[in-house]
Amino acid sequence: MNQSYLIFMLGSAMITAGVHYLLAGGMKKRGLLAALTFVFGAALGVVCSKLVYGLICIQDVLLDGIGETLLSDNLECMSYYGGVAGVILGAALAAKCTGNKVVKALNTYAPAGALMAALARFGEYFLDTINVGRMIEDERLQFFPLAQGVDFGYGYTEWYLAVFMLCGIAGVIVFLVSLNKFKDKRFLRTLFYLCLPQIIFESLRNYNRLTWTQFVRVEQLMCMLYIEAMLLLYGVWAGKGTRNRFLPAIVGLVCAGVFVGVEFALDKTNLSHAVTYAVMIAGLIILGWMEHVGFKNAVMKKQ
Repeated sequence: MNQSYLIFMLGSAMITAGVHYLLAGGMKKRGLLAALTFVFGAALGVVCSKLVYGLICIQDVLLDGIGETLLSDNLECMSYYGGVAGVILGAALAAKCTGNKVVKALNTYAPAGALMAALARFGEYFLDTINVGRMIEDERLQFFPLAQGVDFGYGYTEWYLAVFMLCGIAGVIVFLVSLNKFKDKRFLRTLFYLCLPQIIFESLRNYNRLTWTQFVRVEQLMCMLYIEAMLLLYGVWAGKGTRNRFLPAIVGLVCAGVFVGVEFALDKTNLSHAVTYAVMIAGLIILGWMEHVGFKNAVMKKQ
């Protein structure tokens, strides 16, 4: 495994733990809470990342051997959002161990978690082509952070769209918004907006082992399922009597159908990528709007 990546991730986790400590002023044993979240999150993040990869790519795992796959240090054999789930589980477990309420602890941790998610993406700089997009042939665009140069030796370098930088920048924005704007349901909303841009970023990726039938990008699907679940929950929380309370969830399903069509067009047709990605961006904007509408309905019901 790349040592520079490991050092960067360790430093990022320590920074995140420090931010978590500062945010946890109203929590019991906040020092221990931050420390246990760091330890449990790191351990369970790796374990869950491997397990989710194993479930998604079960055929490859059986061919390569379960033990060899689980013990491999190949980062292509891991699921980013499986790791996110492990970190969340670690934060919840740390809350239980320190006598804090899980929901309150997760809401407190949410901005720090978003920061860790962003830093983990930035760390992919050290992993060459693990999260890059299509090759960039225009020399005017061959510069970092727009593109990632991969040296293949003999003075030959190929340049690829640095998708991981886009993911990291989006994560930083979510961190700032979560820290300053989200008060109610902070954890759920933070995770929603971490997942939202990943739908297009996953589409921009050049290669991903976590793909079914060479078409369905599984982590993209996982993000969309979470988004739809949140929109549905908003409708449930809004309660009876709220006008159009399930409209966000319905619109979410329509957007999901549109995204499937966009992915098909990208893979099977010669339709301009500018057009297809413009449609996808429009769908993401609509989903963000629907989240705002659904959240507003749920909060009004509580009042």
